[in-house]
Amino acid sequence: MTKEMTPETIAEINKLFETPNAFTKWKFMQTPYFDKLPDAVRYTVEKECLTHYFNILTDGMSDWKLPISGTIPTSLLNPFRAAVEYFTGTELFVIEQEDTNFKVFARGYYMMGEDAPKGEMFG
Repeated sequence: MTKEMTPETIAEINKLFETPNAFTKWKFMQTPYFDKLPDAVRYTVEKECLTHYFNILTDGMSDWKLPISGTIPTSLLNPFRAAVEYFTGTELFVIEQEDTNFKVFARGYYMMGEDAPKGEMFG
């Protein structure tokens, strides 16, 4: 006999695997095997992975297109940078390091293509 799972239980289980799944996808995207996948599969995996990291960084923002700032683990700088560039077309800058985290900033989607005035990159 099997026990049926409630939607709440399934959501809890999915949360357990959400981060490792994104990290596993990110690692796979860095291998030569990723490039051998059909385009549609590559685009789907890439979007799922980068959406995860972008959502973490923009959680709580009223508008994800505004300038972005936050704190991320140093070990995940590359996927966060890729996610910000993918969704906003802007670069994610490291402001400072605190222990095993980076404080980061990106100009955001609305500022894509605009150069920051000298001396005001993070303002």
